[in-house]
Amino acid sequence: MSPLSRLACIALALLAPGSAAEAQAPIKNGDTLTGTLRMVRTRHPNGTRIEAYQIVSAPRLMPADDDFCEAGKGVTTFHLFTMSDAAHKQLKPLLGKTVSVQATALFCSQTAWHIGDVAVPEWAIVGK
Repeated sequence: MSPLSRLACIALALLAPGSAAEAQAPIKNGDTLTGTLRMVRTRHPNGTRIEAYQIVSAPRLMPADDDFCEAGKGVTTFHLFTMSDAAHKQLKPLLGKTVSVQATALFCSQTAWHIGDVAVPEWAIVGK
């Protein structure tokens, strides 16, 4: 492969992730998120321990009117709030697997309590 061909392949690879997000309509309440479920363990700046479930997906656009996301930039991490033991029990066996959830409510992360690009306070597993 010539150096010019190699350079062209690298350029296309770098452009591909951004173009997929740009082609999509912005995500909205009620849409389905699909991706790998993971657990993130971190600490809030005040020292409180945080464990958060996240879906990591292909880049998705958020609505332009959300002041906490960069317009036109795809978001990839979605923090699923688990405010009850039932929510924890529902997600725990799905860690590391591809899951789909209907995001009844979502917004761009606004505080250090939100782990990821987007906070999803209301959700339901789809197709279980």
